Amino acid sequence: MLAGRTKRAFSNGLVSIAGKLILMVAPFFLRTVIIAKLGIEYLGLNSLFSSLLSMLSLTELGFGSAVIFSMYKPMAEGNDQEVCALLNFYKNIYRAVGGIITVVGLVFLPFLKSFVASDYPENINIYIVYLIYLINTVVSYFLFAYKNSVFIASMRNDIDSIITTICHLAMYVAQIVVLLLVKNYYIYAVCLPLFTIINNIIKSYIVDKKYPQYRSKGSLTKEKKHDIITRVGALIGNKIGGVVFSSVDSIVISSFLGLAVLGKYSNYYLIFTSVSSFVAIAFSSIQAVIGNSMVCRDQNNNYKTFNELFFINIWITIFCSCCFACLYQPFIKIWVGEENQLSIIIVFLLVIYYFVRGIRQVGYTFKEAAGMWREDWLKPYISVIANLCLNIILVKVIGLSGVILSSVFALAFIELPWETRVLFKAYFKKSTRGYYARILKAVIVAVVSITISFLICNLLPESIIGLILRGLVCTVIPNLLIVLVYFRTEEFKSAKSRISEILKRKKSKSV
Repeated sequence: MLAGRTKRAFSNGLVSIAGKLILMVAPFFLRTVIIAKLGIEYLGLNSLFSSLLSMLSLTELGFGSAVIFSMYKPMAEGNDQEVCALLNFYKNIYRAVGGIITVVGLVFLPFLKSFVASDYPENINIYIVYLIYLINTVVSYFLFAYKNSVFIASMRNDIDSIITTICHLAMYVAQIVVLLLVKNYYIYAVCLPLFTIINNIIKSYIVDKKYPQYRSKGSLTKEKKHDIITRVGALIGNKIGGVVFSSVDSIVISSFLGLAVLGKYSNYYLIFTSVSSFVAIAFSSIQAVIGNSMVCRDQNNNYKTFNELFFINIWITIFCSCCFACLYQPFIKIWVGEENQLSIIIVFLLVIYYFVRGIRQVGYTFKEAAGMWREDWLKPYISVIANLCLNIILVKVIGLSGVILSSVFALAFIELPWETRVLFKAYFKKSTRGYYARILKAVIVAVVSITISFLICNLLPESIIGLILRGLVCTVIPNLLIVLVYFRTEEFKSAKSRISEILKRKKSKSV
């Protein structure tokens, strides 16, 4: 059973990462066309509206996570009736959420200009564009988005990833064609809800064909509804925390610094999220597996798995942090020009931000898989308040650097230690001392790797050849240091053995 779960998780991760690789390239072409045809402010407008509507999506309150968590057990036990009742409950909740988002979104209309410092494009009606973005946000709630939970709970994230990749790629192509041929931002924006509808219809059709036993019908018992609502009560804060970190920064930047600065920052943040989402996708793919394992296996075995994943995550995080530090500026210069570069201070702050987010990933995934939302329900509220207050204070004092610093502070000194304490005390029932020692060790390796790589890369030109050479430096230095430091540890040996075992299975199956 464990081998099957591991195999499924590995397949989910590979397919999701392959899809992300494809979708990572398309936005760069799209943004290049937007800057050339429309201007950097339009990128800022995209980021602002996406962030505003992400805030409205808080109305969902985490029902999705709670329902998916509740599906693990009945799916494993073959209780189709309960899964159907959960789907029906989820569908009704989503349609109510869609209605609320529509109403609140319309209430925001008169205040749109207050979210822009001064430089919004004057040749378009931002209210019409906002309404198109609003339709794109709510349409999934009224259609079949609830059926996506079947893919996740049944560990078939790979199907979801393939459909999403195809639909998004088609949308990017359509948007680029529109901008090149007619240079019309309204038609460009209409592509968003159009392809969202297509995406929903395709996923709904495949769920119905592949899982005919799961239909949205029946009712949950009062006890089950109470359990889900109780979990949602604990999840509200976590949902708020997640949205704030991804949305409030953009709103603050636009409100205080303008759309042009937000447009430049969004280019950096696109690279940031494109890379970080690889790891997030991989862990999202195995979250159901971890949740299943927490039900079926003891804490010691799961702690061993935790340490393996933590080591693999450290390796990826250090390597990517090194690449960010050395490749950010030359890549931006080649891609959108020196005039759209931010300072090197912003680059290093983003490196620190990425590293802290990366280090937190494994503990967060295990806590989510265990459904431990009640145990740290207060954390996100404190984190959100601290982040928001620091955002507003520091952006006035040190500008864009203050926005990033506030997020780093909230993650490093509130989110990470709080989640670690909850996971280790409530589930593993172990001391956190060893875990923090491993984090400190990773920080030292990261600092040494980045310092050596950055000093070497500074000797290289900011050209395409220089970018390739910098990439080679970032490939050799951090990976060599990680192997030298960790090769004798149990986590290194265990992770190596686990990966080799999976690859052998894949090879023997293909033969």
